[in-house]
Amino acid sequence: MSKNTLQPFDPWARPERKKVTGPKFKKSLGQNFLRSDEIAQQIAEAIPTEHLVLEIGPGDGFLTQQLLETDHRVLAVEIDKTWIPKLHSRLKHYRDFKVITGNILELDWRSLSEEASDIVIAGNLPYHLATATLFAVCQFIREQIPPFVHEMIVMVQHEVGLRLSAQPNCKAYSAITLLSKYHADVEYLFKVPAKHFIPQPRVDGAIVRFKFKHKAEMPDVDYMQFRRIVRGCFAQRRKMMRNSLNVINEIPDGWRDLDYDFTRRPEHFSFDEFVALSKDILALGLKTNG
Repeated sequence: MSKNTLQPFDPWARPERKKVTGPKFKKSLGQNFLRSDEIAQQIAEAIPTEHLVLEIGPGDGFLTQQLLETDHRVLAVEIDKTWIPKLHSRLKHYRDFKVITGNILELDWRSLSEEASDIVIAGNLPYHLATATLFAVCQFIREQIPPFVHEMIVMVQHEVGLRLSAQPNCKAYSAITLLSKYHADVEYLFKVPAKHFIPQPRVDGAIVRFKFKHKAEMPDVDYMQFRRIVRGCFAQRRKMMRNSLNVINEIPDGWRDLDYDFTRRPEHFSFDEFVALSKDILALGLKTNG
């Protein structure tokens, strides 16, 4: 198998329409298939070749073929079994490909360790299931369930991509930003216009890279406590932190005496400040209960 050389391209140019032959698309599964050779090649070039690629939702194998052409080993998970014959037909000449039928949210994660000890996740995530999929993977990372996921390079809705990779002091900065950063360094790679899909979705997509942290690299704070504080504060994001914290249940009263400027809004608190605040509130609770 030969490596392709990435060529510059204009992502906004009118694409050549490529037909999709096979079963009917299922809207309930969010089936919008990529139809840009250049973008598929860019995605493939962004994914390291030294680890097995777990591809979520290969569909008819358009991206899968590009991955195989660039020397990746691919284990694909496809929920819609009607596309399996199409996959086998398209990719029958490639040795480093295997497909299993199933829902990524219900997959026996430990069984993947029989295929490889280290993996990279890739795929065009159904937009309505992207967040659930992302945090299912984050749970595996947090619990250190093998195999270890080094990176995840996936297609999400453009707006979600902005939120995942946002910095403080902007509108996109949100709870999902902080909860993702707990597990990984997140990078917005590039935008994918809606016209490069069949059928064409109503919104643009984005390629986002997660570089997951090892257990020792994660913040030294209880995740569920951190999650509760972050989600509670951003549920009241237009209010000052003192008002947001005031409505979160079971927080020790002593939080008001902590050394933070609670007149700021949640979007102005950095990740490190939320980590420190969560630790301080947890310490207050332990002191109160003790």
